[in-house]
Amino acid sequence: MPRHRFDHVPGLFFDPQYRTAEQCSHLVRRSLELYDRLESATGGGPLEQAHIPQPAYVRSEKHNLPSEEHFARVALTESNGRGIRCEYFPRYGEDGHALAYFQRNANLPDFAADDLVPGVRELVEREGFAPPDQELTWKLTMNFYKRVGGRIAGFPFHVDIPANGVVTMILNVHREALFQIAKGDVRADIVLPVGALLLLSGESRYEWKHRVLPTDAPAGGSDHAVERVSLVLGFQ
Repeated sequence: MPRHRFDHVPGLFFDPQYRTAEQCSHLVRRSLELYDRLESATGGGPLEQAHIPQPAYVRSEKHNLPSEEHFARVALTESNGRGIRCEYFPRYGEDGHALAYFQRNANLPDFAADDLVPGVRELVEREGFAPPDQELTWKLTMNFYKRVGGRIAGFPFHVDIPANGVVTMILNVHREALFQIAKGDVRADIVLPVGALLLLSGESRYEWKHRVLPTDAPAGGSDHAVERVSLVLGFQ
């Protein structure tokens, strides 16, 4: 995986061409199918409250992730009859952003287990994050960014919780986005094209906060339609 050119952010790796446009189109289609199933399963029912702990240097900033979020526990059935479970947040961080969190290998959707994990497994071994004989427990976060008032929603400043894994691997599969990562007065802006993979490890994973900025929505389209999807993998 090529090292990105922002060398002042320790532990950040960037591959702008990790997946092809065709591969991304497949992942978007499968992701949107799953989004529809999540929305149907949730059905506007009651939500549970979750506390998302954030370091003080994030909490003290404006435009950051609230510590309290609300989710539904959702059970789904994959095409082969396999049951999976996740926590689904219809609104996460700000209006227009929905998030689904799948914990442990047995709960990964089929497309993630078949199309994402094998290649990422090779990558983490090649980069020295895990030895070939180590059994890894995977976590998948699916981010759905919707159109709200002519804008595509973003994700406020935050630091991924330790339970998400020792590294954060962000695969942008649907529409270009602007990613920002910051520590104190130092900030890096990274444009994520479709197919890009951004990997945060070490200092960049635990000591830098990051966010995705809202962007202008394309002409046409309906409010609250999903306009961008990103897939985030971690492991323990």
